[in-house]
Amino acid sequence: MVLYQSVMITIIMAERKRWSKQSRTILDIIYNNEESLTASSIYDLARETHPNISLGTVYRNLRDLREAGLIRETTSGGVSVYFKHPFHNAHLECEVCHSVIPVDLMLDIGDIHRRTGHTIKRWDLKLIGTCEECERRCT
Repeated sequence: MVLYQSVMITIIMAERKRWSKQSRTILDIIYNNEESLTASSIYDLARETHPNISLGTVYRNLRDLREAGLIRETTSGGVSVYFKHPFHNAHLECEVCHSVIPVDLMLDIGDIHRRTGHTIKRWDLKLIGTCEECERRCT
């Protein structure tokens, strides 16, 4: 069993929520994909193994997974996109096509604390620019 599944089962059991096949599928979809995913794209992928899953079920599970701290949500072009969490806490957003790409950044949280006195509990960084594909189309 993958670590996030063990954590998720523990969290859900502690909160007395159900660990369904659909929630496991949605979590697997997010963790097996390196790109950002919209609820609609997650729904389309989930229907491959669960043809009767509803979009409402996908949204409810995304909310529960986000609240449990297993995924993160950000907005790009007015649309929510989802990532595995806490592994990606920074992302690049194209201001032309609104694609979102997660990036790994190393921040020295201890140094920031020593310099500012702030205790950092979590962080989010959005870098906005133009993706390679849109850059090629514009030149």
